[in-house]
Amino acid sequence: MAEELHATPPAKNSAIIFVNKLLTIVDDVILVLVGLGIVAVAGLLMLEAVTDFVYYNQHSISHIISDLMFVLIVMELFRQVMRQLNRHTFSLNPFIFIGVIASIRGLLLTQMKIGMGEESWEGGVIKLGIHAIIVLVLVVSMYFYSKCKTGD
Repeated sequence: MAEELHATPPAKNSAIIFVNKLLTIVDDVILVLVGLGIVAVAGLLMLEAVTDFVYYNQHSISHIISDLMFVLIVMELFRQVMRQLNRHTFSLNPFIFIGVIASIRGLLLTQMKIGMGEESWEGGVIKLGIHAIIVLVLVVSMYFYSKCKTGD
């Protein structure tokens, strides 16, 4: 009876170990390809922002800011892919950051459209309010998430 308690667990089947390693390699290859694609998209967005800056016109400012904020969002996604490749634990923080950046981007673009007369005042104010509420909810969520995560 005592021998049964101290018995070592049976060794894993070599086929299961092989399949597990193979799928891990496939997962890593896919993550690397996704990461390279994300960096390429960020590069193209930066090129578009530079083009808008070089060939400046009245509406370029909003496009440049939009492109730069979108690059921030894309790079936050890249950081999440890197966390997966490095086998870090899952975290909601990057996704909360993405939501905050996207909402701030919406705030800035809506404000510029209102200022340039491209957006009606009433519709613009409603959009500004919605984006502001989203930022507030995400910041409060991040606060509570960090408190629950640390156990304070």
